[in-house]
Amino acid sequence: MTCARTTSLGAYLLGALDPAERADFEAHLAGCADCRAELVRLSPLPGLLHRVGVEDFEDAVEPTAADLAVVPAPAPAAPGRWARHRVLLSAAAAVVALAVGGVIGYSLLRAGDPAGPGVSWSATDSTSGVRADVQLIDRAWGTEVKLTLRDVPPGKPCKLVVRGRDGNREVAGWWSSSSLQDEVIPGSTSITRSAIDRVEVVTDDDRVLVDVPAPA
Repeated sequence: MTCARTTSLGAYLLGALDPAERADFEAHLAGCADCRAELVRLSPLPGLLHRVGVEDFEDAVEPTAADLAVVPAPAPAAPGRWARHRVLLSAAAAVVALAVGGVIGYSLLRAGDPAGPGVSWSATDSTSGVRADVQLIDRAWGTEVKLTLRDVPPGKPCKLVVRGRDGNREVAGWWSSSSLQDEVIPGSTSITRSAIDRVEVVTDDDRVLVDVPAPA
C-alpha cells in the first residue's frame, strides 16, 4: 500500500513546508521507500509547472472525486503562517492533483515531444568535494535534465537550479540528499538547452554545493 504521506510531496517539492514540517518530513522520507520512489517520480514537476498555462486544461479529462480525494485539505494554521504559505500550499495541492489527473503528462504527450540531441556536463566542486554529472536533453517544451551526484553531505534538502544565459532562473527539482545518493535524479526546465548557462545544486539554505557551467 502506498504511504499516506506521499500527499505531502507536493508541498515539499515546492518548498511550502516550514522548517519544522520539512525536518519531520525529511525524517520520514529517510525511512520510507514509497515516498522516496514518489519523490523521484515527481521531482521534475516544479520545472514543468513553468510551462503549464490555462490552455493546457482545455482538453484535459476532468479529475474524478477519487482523484481529488488524495489532495488533503490544509490543516488549520495561524493567520500569519497561512498568509506566508497559502499560495505555495495551493500550488502544492495542484502538483498532486495534476500528477494524479495526468494533465501535465497529457499536455506533453499531446505535443508528441520527441527527444532532441543531448549533451553531458560534469564538474566537481573544489570546496565541497561534490561531483555532478548532468545530462541535458532537448524537448519541445524545454530541457529534460538527468543529474547524478556523488559525495553529497547526507541529510540536506537540495534543489536543482537551472540558469539561463539571459539571467532567467528556474528550480528544476527538489530532493533529499540522504535518499538519492548516486541515483539518477530527474528534472525539467522550460529553458531551452542552447540557452542554459549553468546548472547548480543548491541546499535549502542557498549554499551552492556544485556549479556546472556550460563548456566554453
